[in-house]
Amino acid sequence: MAEFQHLNQEAYRIWDANADFWNERMGEGNVFHKQLIEPSQLRLLGPVAGERVLDVACGNGQFARKLAELGATVVAIDAAEGMVRNARALGTPRPGGIEYHVVDATDEPALLALGERGFDAAVCTMAIMDIASVGPLARALRRLLRPGGRLVFSVQHPCFNSPKIRMTAEVEDKDGDVVTGYSIIVGRYSAAYTAKGLAMIGQPEAQYYFHRSISTLYGVFFGEGFVMDGVEEPCFSQPGTGSTAVSWANFTDIPPVLVSRMRLLEVNE
Repeated sequence: MAEFQHLNQEAYRIWDANADFWNERMGEGNVFHKQLIEPSQLRLLGPVAGERVLDVACGNGQFARKLAELGATVVAIDAAEGMVRNARALGTPRPGGIEYHVVDATDEPALLALGERGFDAAVCTMAIMDIASVGPLARALRRLLRPGGRLVFSVQHPCFNSPKIRMTAEVEDKDGDVVTGYSIIVGRYSAAYTAKGLAMIGQPEAQYYFHRSISTLYGVFFGEGFVMDGVEEPCFSQPGTGSTAVSWANFTDIPPVLVSRMRLLEVNE
């Protein structure tokens, strides 16, 4: 338990140290978010006007602001004080549209204090792989969501985008045409592990990634009474330019992101 608490606090300290860099680079959504993540999450969420939505690990609040713009009332939380500070400074599309709180997503009592049965939906944008333990969040969401409530989350695709993959580009002379092929080499998948990596090149500190296989990740939520009724694996539609020669923009047939919708059909106290 002590080891988990230390790792958990260190993970959040690192995100706090990266908050200003992240805010500057992310803004209202970078290309990765605008082309892949946001469209899929909004499709799976469906209409949110008039709903109360919990945004878990909200970062600088860019998706919370999008939801508020669409008419939702958003409660946005993050464990990194710097992230919440920056999110508040960026404001909200309408008065009262968003309230921000510094809350650890592994702290079940703190999550429940946000209001049981108080939310129509919850979202978690590219953050579950940054959370040391997903069990407390899944248990809390079972009580925070109203019956039939939905959870939409995006993660790095566990199969193709993890700390244990290598991205390759190979040049081939194909019947007189010189072409470049892109592929992923997967070094480890099934067993859960923790590793450090960079969400954005140049960030002050490498952050922790908590890798979970698809069955492990979904199993946590299935065990709390959620079912999955929507999934997307978005890819970039055409080759583009990026920060490296093997930017994800060139992998037009391999999804770097997994986006899922889970729904709470039954409430078992």
